[in-house]
Amino acid sequence: MRTQSLAHVIGDIDFPQAPDVSASPRPWIALPISYRAISPTVAAFDAAWVFLIGIGSGLAYDAIAHTNGNLSTYVGSAIAIAALFSAFAQSADLYRPSNLLQIWRQIRRAATTWIMAFACAAAIAFVLKIGAMFSRGATLTFFCGGFLCLVGFRVALARMLASIIATGALARKRVALVGMVDHLKENGSVAAMERYGYSILNTFALPETGGSATGLKHAIAGRMREVITYAQSANIDEIILVLPWSDTNLVDEVVAALTVLPIPVKLMPDVAISRLLARPLYELGPTKVVEIQRAPLGPIQRRLKQALDQCVAAACLFLLFPLFGVVALAIRLETPGPAFFLQSRVGFNGRRFRIFKFRTMSAMDDGAVVRQAQRNDLRVTGLGRLLRKLSIDELPQLLNVLRGDMSLVGPRPHALAHDDEYDRLINTYAMRRKMKPGITGWAQVNGCRGETPDVGSMRRRIDHDIWYIEYWSVWLDIRILLMTFVQVMRPKDVY
Repeated sequence: MRTQSLAHVIGDIDFPQAPDVSASPRPWIALPISYRAISPTVAAFDAAWVFLIGIGSGLAYDAIAHTNGNLSTYVGSAIAIAALFSAFAQSADLYRPSNLLQIWRQIRRAATTWIMAFACAAAIAFVLKIGAMFSRGATLTFFCGGFLCLVGFRVALARMLASIIATGALARKRVALVGMVDHLKENGSVAAMERYGYSILNTFALPETGGSATGLKHAIAGRMREVITYAQSANIDEIILVLPWSDTNLVDEVVAALTVLPIPVKLMPDVAISRLLARPLYELGPTKVVEIQRAPLGPIQRRLKQALDQCVAAACLFLLFPLFGVVALAIRLETPGPAFFLQSRVGFNGRRFRIFKFRTMSAMDDGAVVRQAQRNDLRVTGLGRLLRKLSIDELPQLLNVLRGDMSLVGPRPHALAHDDEYDRLINTYAMRRKMKPGITGWAQVNGCRGETPDVGSMRRRIDHDIWYIEYWSVWLDIRILLMTFVQVMRPKDVY
């Protein structure tokens, strides 16, 4: 016996409605591909256009520069870049349909992948000593022309896919839903199925009461017989189960009843599980694990940032060594005491280290009470005022960067006394220790410098630090370093 629709079974309950695809203008002819075919189709298209751009850019350069290039060389380089780009793009999840719909994220990842493909090709050419075979002009034309095409294609692709999905032009998979009333009502994925190539032909609500445990079991068994009868008579492709994952007995019972059918049966995550499965999934030996919290930087990103820190710090120390000697001598001549000031700070993952600074005060507090520098602070020496204004007193921290305690860019470290105080007052304060502290940071270039007279000013600084940790990139570090240089030329709120 064919069941009634969900609305007839449970009455007038307002369920989340799937987008009204029929309200959008449908194309005259539906596309002969499904939602799952989007990824391989786009991957094949990428390989094709990269190959054609590689050959076309080489021939165009020959025509403009009046040179006679080797067509076979252009074909070889085009195949190599197309293969490398496709491999890197696949590993970066560029072809996942949900990622293809996000324009700016897609552009950023695709641009990085494009650069990596050319860098890898250059490294291979260097190792094999075949660099002389390739024209630098033709290669540069290939890189720049392909980069522009890449951005344009990504924007056009995202908009085209959004339009295709919205109009329901994809080949649709015919499914039946089986689930509990509450889960059918609350699960947002049910409402979104129509948008992503599924056509819901019928919905079966399982009974939740049956007088007794035995009665309920018989009622569920009767409903499952209805599902099986419908599946055998209707032309459906899949059965989707919308059941609570915590009720394993119910899941096992429903799955066991459906084993007689020769069609796929899939279990949709419930609301609680969906939040977890939205996170990355990894293999851990014989099992799989969900990444609840990721490290701010991956292994490659961490090494890249460290390499940038080490190279820049070493170069700066080499160039500034004479300045260090002059400043240290001037400090010793002005007031008695050491030229350098060392203070304990908390760094990456809560580890303590000693920070290096040029001494600019008559006091050198490093205990349970550390008073911040204030405007017209009498503890600041005459030379120290100039050093602080030009941020020269911070330059010895390049030694901390070279030692690995600090980074060029990151959340600024505070004295231990201030760390303890703000750790109690601001619950997100400790999150800034997910990355190495920096000589400069996103908070500093956005005006959060100098004294923090109230908790609100420190909260603003912490918010900037957390944003930096979440959105770190090499380009962001370079941008902050350039902004820091500009701010040093125009000092403000430094005393």
